[in-house]
Order: sequence, then C-alpha cells, then structure tokens
Amino acid sequence: MSYSPQHLDRLRLRHFRLLELIDQLGSLRSVGMELNVTQPAVSQMLKDLEFALGVGLVERSARGVTLNPAGVYALERARASLAAIDNLATELSTEQPVQLRIGTNPAVLYQMLPDAISRLDPVSSKLRFSIRIGMVDEMVHALLDGEVDCYVGRINWENLPRRQASALRSAPLFNSELVFACGASHPLAAQETVSINDLCTAGWALSSPETNNRGAFDTCFLNAGLKPPIPVVEITAGPNSLMTVSQKLGVLTCVPRIALETEIAAGAMCALTVPDLDISVIQIGFVTLAETENLPGLAALESALVAAAANWATPD
Repeated sequence: MSYSPQHLDRLRLRHFRLLELIDQLGSLRSVGMELNVTQPAVSQMLKDLEFALGVGLVERSARGVTLNPAGVYALERARASLAAIDNLATELSTEQPVQLRIGTNPAVLYQMLPDAISRLDPVSSKLRFSIRIGMVDEMVHALLDGEVDCYVGRINWENLPRRQASALRSAPLFNSELVFACGASHPLAAQETVSINDLCTAGWALSSPETNNRGAFDTCFLNAGLKPPIPVVEITAGPNSLMTVSQKLGVLTCVPRIALETEIAAGAMCALTVPDLDISVIQIGFVTLAETENLPGLAALESALVAAAANWATPD
C-alpha cells in the first residue's frame, strides 16, 4: 500500500475523528452508532483513510478493532490538528480575539512568561492568553494532543519516542542550573562553601519523586557515591511552595536558580555553593508543533520570549 496524496485531499475531518472513536470504542459497530451511519459506511471510511495514508491503521480480532502502532501515531498527530480546528471554530463563533494557549512550568511563570506577554501589549492587542501549568511530561503531551498551542519550559528529549520528537520544533531560550538553597537566616547561608556532609545531615524540603528536578537532585548524590537525603517534606508543587516551606521550617531545598531571581525570593533565599557536587543544568525552550511554528501569534510570542530571556537570564 502506497501513500496517495490525491486521495488524501479528498479526506474529511470525520475520517480523522474516526481514529479517536475507534480508540475509545473498539468496535466499528459502536463507531457507526456514534456517527449515526451504518457499519459498512464506517468500514469504507477506514479503508479510504488507510488508502490515502498508504498504511494499515487497525488490528481486527474477535473482540473488535484496535489501533496498530501506525494508527496510534496517526491519532497522535491528528489530535493536535482536530483540537486546533475546534479551537478556531469556537473563537470565530464567539468573535473573540485570537487566543494563544500556553503550557508552562511553575518557575517560568514567575518572571519570564509575564515579561514576554507584557511585550505583546495584551490589553490593546488582538491577542489573549490561556496559561496551563504542569510538569514537563504533562505539558509535552498536552502540546502533542493539541490542548495547548505551545510549551515554554524544560523538555526531556531523551524520554520522548522519536516519532513524537519529530513532530515538535524547539527554540532554546536560556539555561538555568538547579541550586541547593536555604532561607537567609539558616546557618549554612553564612558559609562561603558548603560540604557534602552538611547537605547529608541537613533537613530538606523537596519536590515529589516523579518530578525531573527531584530526579536530578537524587542523581547528583548517587553520582558521588552517596545515598540521597530523605526529605522532611515532599511537595507536589512549584518552587514557590518549596522556598516558603524551606524558610518556615529552617530546612534546605533544591530549585531552579531562576526561582531565586524572583521578587518573592529576593533577600529571603540564598543559593549554596557546594564545590564537590555537580547538579543538572536545565535548558528552557519554546516548543511548538512543526506544522504550527510559523503561525503569526506563536512567532510573536517566541520573539517576545527571546527578548525577555535575554533581559534577565543567561542566554543559551
């Protein structure tokens, strides 16, 4: 079976929505009932889609139909396009300004992202912004599924399947290292350098184990042949919460350096210098789908982010 661009042009949106329904319902009969068409009509739609794409998309069994690997990948790519079309239809029907849906991580929201948005003059421009905050993997999948138009934050390319990575385009903004930190009144804050033993015997407030920052924290101790400290408090939240708990409880924490550069942390938190431990550098980037990277609104936001990053962070 070979790819047929002529037949691809004849496909309709419902051909691609068909993949989502097959994934959800697992039966062509059930899909037909959902679409209010006969099962033979659904089978023909599926044949048309497979012929146009040049590849089989489903596996059939006595229990029904499931998407094969090619079908799963086709659905991943189609979801973003379908979501973008649904979002466009909503905006046009309500005559609202163009909306940019941005996914990001908590640390980026404190300073850089608001700075970039302010450069776009959101009050008088024809842009409005919807911001969704979450962990790295959650935000990347939201982008791939079309739930957000772009993602501003850290990305772990090594954890992404090659097919998913190939669907994305990334522009680096700046690097920010993870740092060990404490409140300004903590005894270690007055020390020019801190030893590994100081860290191992101190109390800690850390992000939850499934986060990338916690993984980097544990890895730096393991690389030094040490058991990572067990935190007094674990928090499933952003750096602000970690820094607040660190100050209140008099314990150490680990946050991106950019979090220490916010007004919230200024003068209240100190980064510790630990010569004998190396901890990760985080690259913050602007990520879009390949097919949407040149949309005017996204291009304008990227330019504003580049300017904001150069203004207050160390460029990549």
